[in-house]
This record gives sequence, structure tokens and C-alpha cells, in this order.
Amino acid sequence: MKNSIFKFKHFQIDQSRSAMKIGTDGVLLGAWTPIYSNPKTILDVGAGTGLIALMLAQRLPESRITAVEIEKAAAEEAFDNFTNSSWSKRLCLIHDNIIDFSENSKVFFDLIVSNPPFFKNSFKVSDATRSTARDNFHMSYEDLFSCVNILLSPSGSFAMVCPIKYREELITKAELNQLYLERELMIKGTKSSSFKRILMQFSRTKTILKTEELILEESRNHRTFEHQKLVNDFYL
Repeated sequence: MKNSIFKFKHFQIDQSRSAMKIGTDGVLLGAWTPIYSNPKTILDVGAGTGLIALMLAQRLPESRITAVEIEKAAAEEAFDNFTNSSWSKRLCLIHDNIIDFSENSKVFFDLIVSNPPFFKNSFKVSDATRSTARDNFHMSYEDLFSCVNILLSPSGSFAMVCPIKYREELITKAELNQLYLERELMIKGTKSSSFKRILMQFSRTKTILKTEELILEESRNHRTFEHQKLVNDFYL
């Protein structure tokens, strides 16, 4: 399939089978996610092609990364992408939903990341919603934060990307699970456009919030200096 292989500097992604292709959101999250605590155990929720897990494997050479993906074709593709990388021994793909995984896992993670396209429209939680989440992509943000709360180590952090219009709601839902916004990066396409996306990092400790902004392009297909600096270790 044309353009099914996306090549980065140190790995490549076959995205021919996954419904969710490589996008700016995933690359930004993989490059931006804070690693100053040098996390050793990492969990990628909704791994898709395995992009973010591979980016973190590159950034953290001593880490072990578990990726959970519910969709069969995407899980198989991520597994192959892991196998074909230089870090295959440190990457583990699990075909499961995050609710069941969180209920059965005996491991706590120093870092959890998620680029959850299937969480965006589900804010109301119910038994029906939870049941549906076990079988398809319609998991709620409430379930996501609940699972993170179960799986995150006491000193760990959780990083995610979402539409900026959900910011306040997500802060509230996170706090209900003893997770507090520590750092955020608000993203817009050009200097004159409005902010559309936000990268958010949560931890279990309340701290002074650090807010930054990122403009992606100076002009069409020309990244800003700040954007290029952020992704320089990955894009060819």
C-alpha cells in the first residue's frame, strides 16, 4: 500500500493495517512527554501502530515499555513494528482493553501515556458505557483516569493529548482520581490560529502548574524553530 511505511530517523512504522494513522498529535506527545524522573516502567494506553512507545524507547534506553491495544489489526501491526525495531527486547505488546488490563496487572508504572482518539466524546459514565468499553473503542475519560489511578506508581506521571476544549473537564476528572495537572503545552497551527490541542502531564502531587505554548508552522509545511527542535530527534 502506498505510503504505508513511515520512516523516522531510528525506526519505521508500518501503518497499513491500523485505522489510526500517524499524526502530529502522537509525534508531539512522544517527543514532549516529560522524562526528567527517568522512568523505568512505561505504559502506552491505546498504542495504535506503536509510535509513542517506540519514541519513548528511543528517548529512554533503560526503560521497559508495555503497550496495550484493543483493536486486533492495530495490535498485530504494533507488535510487528516493535519486533522490527532496535528495542524489541524492551517492548511488550498486549492485545487487551485497558479496563481488564488494569484489573489484572501486578505492575505499577512510572510513566503512563495515551493518545486516545476513542475517548474524546465520552464524558458520561454508566454501567452500559463501561460494558461497551470492554468490547470496542468507546471508553470514557472517566475510565481512562480510573485505570491510570490504579496503574500509576506513587511517584509516577501520566501524559496525554486531547482537544483543548476538554481541558477544564479533564482537570476535574483527574482530581477525582488523585491526579493533578503539573505541566501543559497548548498547541496551535499558526500564530494567527486558535489553540486546538493540549498536551497534559498529571502527577499525584499538587505543584505550581507550568503552562507553555507551541506554534506548529511559520507558513504552510514549514515548522517553527520550537516545533522543529522538539521533534528533531525523530523526523528525517
